[in-house]
This record gives sequence, structure tokens and C-alpha cells, in this order.
Amino acid sequence: MRVAGIALAVLAASALPVRADGGVPVGQRDEDGLRVTVFASPVPLRAGAAEIGVLVQENGLPVSDASVTLSPVKTGGPSGERVRAPAWCAVTGPGGKIPATGAHSGNRLLKGAFLPLTESGLWELGVEVKRGDRALAFSIPLIVGPPARPLATWWPLIALVPAAIALYAARAALARRSVKASRVDNFGISKVRTSAAAASAAGRSDQAESGPRGRP
Repeated sequence: MRVAGIALAVLAASALPVRADGGVPVGQRDEDGLRVTVFASPVPLRAGAAEIGVLVQENGLPVSDASVTLSPVKTGGPSGERVRAPAWCAVTGPGGKIPATGAHSGNRLLKGAFLPLTESGLWELGVEVKRGDRALAFSIPLIVGPPARPLATWWPLIALVPAAIALYAARAALARRSVKASRVDNFGISKVRTSAAAASAAGRSDQAESGPRGRP
């Protein structure tokens, strides 16, 4: 049962949007004592939801009190099929800026956000970082491919049903084997106890019969 639960949890987790635990580095900038590294997931990027994580470091150590905003803008390329942004994507604020926060990241060292990349083509990701009286801003070019096919997106959920059935069947088979083995063991123990009781009774009977004969 425990193995089945773990397997189901892994499959269910794979069907959810990937949390920012690193991803692939797509850009880096060193300026004014700060190093900013930008990660993206999934790679290659596709139209739909893209998760961006930003790591801010000072003197080689991560800092968590920096303010980070992201600004995705499409700059060119063929306009493909326009897709609807998933519900978990961040809402664009004033000036097209999206705040990156630790709450959107599975990695506490990163500031992250889910960006709505609504169509394929060439995009530019603006990154602004502020810490104290220091500010750093730069842009990263992104190439966004066409949206993933529905089957490729939802296959973990589709595979979850037969996997659950198979795990349940395996568990039921193990339970039946366990019950059968228990019955066999109980039968053997009962048989041994019956034989021992019979032998004990026979021994007492022999003693009772031989007792009077031995008296003068």
C-alpha cells in the first residue's frame, strides 16, 4: 500500500506545472557587486506557461531581500497559434511588469513567476533587480516554440488511471497470497497441535492402564 501511494504521488506530481527548482540558465549579469542568474523551465520554451527563476547573489552568496520584476515582450518572428495562458500564470501589472517572488518558487533561493507566453516567436525578457540603493536591469532574448500537443501535456494524468488500476490489482494479489499463506500456516499449526494433543492423551492412557498392573 505504501509503495502504491508513493507511485501515485509521483505520477500526480508530474502532471502539475513544474515548480522553479532551477531549470536551465538562460542569462546572467554581473554589475555593481550583484550577480543575477536567470533560469527557465521547460526548455525548449513553448507557447503557454513558462516558469522563470531568478537567483540574486552578492559576493557569491544568495540574497533574499532583493526586489525582482520580469517583463516579457514579443519582439518578432512568425506569429503562430495564440494560446490561452493557464490560470496559474502571473497577472501582468502596470507597464507589463510581473513581480517575481519566493512564493512562486520551490527553491527558497530563487525569486520566480509563471509567465504567459501566449504565442510562438521571438521574445525579450526584461529583468529588473533592486537591492537597497542599487539597481540592475538587462534583457534576455528568448525563442518560444509552438505549444505542446495536448497528449504530450496531459499524458501523466492519462497514465495515472491504468497505473492506479495496475497498482490496485498488484496489491489485491499480494493480499490474497498473504491470506492463503496465513491459512496454510494456521492449518499446519493446528495439525501439529492436534497431533501433540493426541500423543499426550495416548501417553496418559498408557500410564493409566499400566498403573494398576504394577501394584502388588
